[in-house]
Amino acid sequence: MKRGMKCGKCNRSMYLEKSSHVIDGLRWICKHHKSSPLSVRKGSIFARSHTPLAKWLEFILRFAQGLQLRQLDLITDGIAASSKTLTSMTKILRKACVAGLKRLRKTGMKIGGRHRFVVVDESKFAHKRKYHRGRCGNTWRRDCQWVFGMLEVDGTSRRPILRLVKDRSRKTLIGRIVRHVRPKTSVVTDEWRAYKDQLSRHGYYQFSVCHKMNFVDPETGAHTQHIERAWQTYKTEIWRHRGNRTPEFLTMHLKMIEWHHWLGRNHHYGVLGRLFHDIKKVMKR
Repeated sequence: MKRGMKCGKCNRSMYLEKSSHVIDGLRWICKHHKSSPLSVRKGSIFARSHTPLAKWLEFILRFAQGLQLRQLDLITDGIAASSKTLTSMTKILRKACVAGLKRLRKTGMKIGGRHRFVVVDESKFAHKRKYHRGRCGNTWRRDCQWVFGMLEVDGTSRRPILRLVKDRSRKTLIGRIVRHVRPKTSVVTDEWRAYKDQLSRHGYYQFSVCHKMNFVDPETGAHTQHIERAWQTYKTEIWRHRGNRTPEFLTMHLKMIEWHHWLGRNHHYGVLGRLFHDIKKVMKR
């Protein structure tokens, strides 16, 4: 919210006045042009919304806590009157988060390093049909449903990099690893042929596990269970929000997962603090 407002006619400072004619109970008034009041929402993310600010704050809190934002529950709690309104509110918050992640990507999202482990794997994210019935639709191309994941494992910390890829070819996967994983990193893979005898050429220490024989390599102790558990969590979250209907929608949800682990969880005021920070950044542009 703006701390101050300038009059559009005389460019003088305006003051807040209590009013029962507006939903928020306050409005900006100019001493010289009282016939042209402004909403306290002017210049904020709430500018085009008619939802009360108290309900907006409750929605932001739930969004930050990662609760199951079922629209029926939110409507029952009186946060919004319709699913269309809730969809618009969600889009506004996601836009702020994605903008924050975009700023991080400009500085380079790198994981790994000497004495660090990164687990890589691919997983298929496709639209699930109920009871395997019904058409899949034209919005989802079956040749664009692989997500390539790189997960840094450091104690209890997990930092994922998730990218939607068109194929699992050697050129595609190795290129992603070289772009996002620092040299001298210990990289754990399965025995997919795209990785075979390739990572050492780029300065990585490779540990592989054959899933046909063991889940954990008996000699090195290498395993991909960290990212396998992560896939289950990510898919549950995305399927719950029906985020795998189109490649564009899936990409947005993958960005939200990255935002949560890279920015939200590392903020000194937690996810909620980071969310307010990114909202403020968006409104300053």
